[in-house]
Order: sequence, then structure tokens, then C-alpha cells
Amino acid sequence: MNGYFKIVLFGLLLYVNLSYGSINNLLIDGGEKILIFAPHPDDEVLGCAGVIQKAIKSNANVYIVYLTNGDHNQIPYRFYEKKLVLKPSAYIELGEIRRKESTKATGMLGIPSKNLIFLGYPDFGTLKIWENYWKNNEKPFMSFLTRATKVPYKENYSFGKPYISESILGDIKQIINDIRPSKIFITSNYDTNVDHRALYNFVRVALLDMENKPDVFIYLVHFKGHPQKNSQELLLPDIFSNFYLYKLSLEDNEIQNKMTAIQCFKSQVPDEFFISKKHWMFSFTRGNEIFYKEDDISLEREIKLESEREAEFESYINKSYPFYILLTKSGEFLNIEFIHRKRILVPTGYIFYFFPYKYGIEFSKMPKNIINLTKEKEVVTSEDNKYVQELKYERLKNKISFRIKLSDLNYPDYLFFSSSIKTGGITYDFIPWEVIKIK
Repeated sequence: MNGYFKIVLFGLLLYVNLSYGSINNLLIDGGEKILIFAPHPDDEVLGCAGVIQKAIKSNANVYIVYLTNGDHNQIPYRFYEKKLVLKPSAYIELGEIRRKESTKATGMLGIPSKNLIFLGYPDFGTLKIWENYWKNNEKPFMSFLTRATKVPYKENYSFGKPYISESILGDIKQIINDIRPSKIFITSNYDTNVDHRALYNFVRVALLDMENKPDVFIYLVHFKGHPQKNSQELLLPDIFSNFYLYKLSLEDNEIQNKMTAIQCFKSQVPDEFFISKKHWMFSFTRGNEIFYKEDDISLEREIKLESEREAEFESYINKSYPFYILLTKSGEFLNIEFIHRKRILVPTGYIFYFFPYKYGIEFSKMPKNIINLTKEKEVVTSEDNKYVQELKYERLKNKISFRIKLSDLNYPDYLFFSSSIKTGGITYDFIPWEVIKIK
């Protein structure tokens, strides 16, 4: 529930399929194993309460994995407790409260508590862990509110594990391999909440390691203008029209059950002060649930990743830096062009993330290349200083271009890529993590 940045992605699909943009019916068969990933307690109900009910009616088995216990949502919790909450232990208590709320809500929908898997990684910290806390980092991530550096919840699947990426990825891979689901539901890399985007990344890596992959359906929770007002059905924003869309229609009693389940999350909407949030949560209780599926993004020629800020250029003209990135491959090099829509007149920093994936090699052992171009000092830094001397880049009025060797990425099969733009330490715009197949 953080921020209103969002991303529009153009030109990623390199061929046209007539099923893009059309809405298909989501079917759930009896005997299936359904695995739902939720970044926080309540996301599984907002996005998939209908899926849960349909699956239970079809005698399918439903499992839910919670990435965090939601222990960072401090403002509603202060009103819920009706006192100033300062101690780290109080926020761990919030995580326990939210775990119990989800247990109650999903139990009402028909899921036994033994099918709920709480990991307990830090709320509002998992994207930072993904970006910066791999094996080369000496210390694990520390949660700002709980001050924990490892999972503090004794009842959780991951109790005692350090806040590093290997812990999260290892848990997700093990759970998927143990359950062997036929369908997986995950949150979107377009979601404005950082934990939602991080969960997408970790699950995508885990699935790349699998030979027999399940069907993956993606659901959207946080996105400006979503859910749409004055509509009896849930619709995805227009930027998702180039994906395979799937709809699950709900009966009246299923909608009512979803509403009842949402009411279990009292720590999130404690009183009238949060009436707008309560309205937002109930706005997911409509005649359907909506999902999308995606194809691999293949770097065959050129990929264009465009900042969504361009779509709202007029309203953000004095504080936005709309841009797009062109990725091309030529011989042994990956070429990057970062192009502004207008000339930048203030000091600006640029961060590029290159996390390669290669079959047969553990993802944690592949290089994690972070390139930081800082205009104030005109220096180049990277996670391991490898590119400080080697990287050569060109800066024009509204364009930055450079290239890196594919050998420095260990000749990957896939590349997890992202970029952001900063001024004065504030992130103004970014491109979400994309999974690109390298041809």
C-alpha cells in the first residue's frame, strides 16, 4: 500500500495472438492442487477469495503461502491498539494478530489451518532483500520496526531463518516442490506495493528451476485507479490488455462470503478514520475476480521498457522524469539506452539492476550486478566495484547509453532487469523487475 508509482510496459510481446485482450473463463477442476502466494495477510482474500471457494467446492486442495506477517503496517495498528506503539515487540505482536486474522478469514472460506504456510519475512523489506541481500552481503536485512534480522515467529514455517534472499528463495522452491501444484496464483510485478513485486520475483526464479511448470495466474491488488469505480465487475487497467486475461465469475453467496472474510481483518480497518481503506478493500467484492497470464519476454531484437509517468506527463510535469529504456543485444554485448522525454536540469542518479539466471547454476551464485550512475560526481559504482573502471558510458542532453559484456553476466538464459531514477535520494520513477529471455 505504498506509493502511487506505476509502470507501463510497451513492445514486450513480439508477436500478435488473437487471444490477447480477450477474457477467458478461469476453470478449476476437482482434485487439483492450488497454491496461492500472498505478500501479506489479507491479499489472499482480496485477490483470490473466489478462487478459494470455487476450488473447495470442486474438491480441490488449496494452500496459501504468506511471504510476510504484515508487521510493518504501523498506522492502522496504532489506532487498533488505541495507543502509541513504539516497541519492536509490539509490531511482532501485530504480525501474530494478522496471522490469526487470515487463519480465521480463510477458515470461513473452507481452508484448514494446516494448509496455511506463514513464512514471516519482513513486511516492507522483501524487495530490499531481493535487490541487496544475497550471499555477498555480510549482514542480513534488519526490519525498521521490529528490529529483527531473522524470522521471529515461532509458529512460522521459516522461524529463525535470516533475512537474506537465499532464505526466501529456498523456502519458496521447497514448498512448490513439496506441494506440486497444478495452478499458482501470485501478485503482479506491476503492483505498487514493494512486497508484491518482490514476491513475483522470488516465485519466478523458483519456477524457472522446475521442469514441469504449473499454470501461473497473476492478480493485481495495488495500482492507481484499481479497482475501477462504477463497475459491477473487476477489470484490469488498459495496460494489461496485451496479456491473456482470465475471469472467475462469482455467485451472490460467494461475494457475501468474501465480504465476511474481509471483515476479519480488523487490525487493518480499526475505526472510522480508515473508512476510505475499508471502502477500498470492499471494492474487491464484485461479481468476478480477474487474473492474467504472460508469455516470456524474449530479447530477439529490441525491447522497449517505458516509464508509466509518460502517460501522466501533464499532471506531473514539474516533478516527474518520464523515460524509457531500449535493450538490444549485439554479439557479445547487451546495449542499454536510457532516454528522457525531456532534458534533465537537476542532478540525477540512475540505478540499473542486472540479475542473470542460467540453467544448472544456483541463482544465488550468479552475479548480481548493480550499476549506479551518479551525476553529482560523475562516478560509476557497482555492487562489487567490477564496473567502476571498466564501464564506459555516454551522457547526452537527454540520453545515457552504455553496454555490458554477456560474459560478465555468465551468458545467462534469462535476465531479471530493473532500473530507477533518483534525485536527492528520492526515487521518482522506476521500471519494475522484468524477466527477459536471452536468445
